[in-house]
Amino acid sequence: MDQTNTATPDELQQAINNITNPSNNTANDAVAAVTESVAAANDVPDLGTPPAPVVPDIAPAAPAAPVMPEGKAVYGDPDLDRVKSMALSDLRPIIESIDIEPEKKFKIYKEIIDLTEDKACIEPAYNAAKNIADQAVKADALLYIVDTIDRLGIPVQQN
Repeated sequence: MDQTNTATPDELQQAINNITNPSNNTANDAVAAVTESVAAANDVPDLGTPPAPVVPDIAPAAPAAPVMPEGKAVYGDPDLDRVKSMALSDLRPIIESIDIEPEKKFKIYKEIIDLTEDKACIEPAYNAAKNIADQAVKADALLYIVDTIDRLGIPVQQN
């Protein structure tokens, strides 16, 4: 694309004089005059000042409510913890007298142990775990018993 400069020699000379002789105009005025003259001669549209970039207003997402494991009180609510503790205490004496699957019985004992650290529940939990039919679930239950004994610092007696 061949463009010719249509600025007159007088306009160019005036711009040069303005640049080299600061007493007439400032250098900025001279540069502006040359730029305007060249842009007009080349039929270049004045695009003006580019707009400021648009930065979206993105607020951080609110933190999600914590997901608590099954059976745990939400947000550590002391009232819920108290009710849960009372329910498990009420359940403890009747658990052996009710007819439920060994896996469910083990889960009840596990819940009591986790909440109260009642060492007296470990042996009944072990007996329930021994009777679980699913071998993978049984293995997990037995490992829980071993881990709990270690966690509670109960010395293991050799037979």
